[in-house]
Amino acid sequence: MKRHSPVPQAEEPGNWIVATHQAWKLYITLAGFGGALICFTLGFFSLAYGRERFYALIASGFFLGVATFFWFTVAIRCPRCESKLVWKMAMGRPHSSWVIDLAALEECPDCGADLRTGDIPGEQG
Repeated sequence: MKRHSPVPQAEEPGNWIVATHQAWKLYITLAGFGGALICFTLGFFSLAYGRERFYALIASGFFLGVATFFWFTVAIRCPRCESKLVWKMAMGRPHSSWVIDLAALEECPDCGADLRTGDIPGEQG
């Protein structure tokens, strides 16, 4: 009779972004876009109290959103060739599916490396 360990065993990460330790970049991106959304929401509700805060909040939200997207496009890279994968996916795929395609990548479109390990198929190490 086999006994099961009460401590769960470490599993292989289910995504290349997690496997390459770049998930923290996604969290920073989500926080930036969340902050932009909060600025826009507060700007909308500030209309009841005057336009001074409205313009400042909308401009802040716009700046934060643009800066976050720019950072996101340059932050997540191939672990082998440093290719900007977010930019490559955003510019080369339909707008409705580039995020899904990015998450589902298995190999770098530039160098062909396995994104989980950095190995290039057929290359001797």
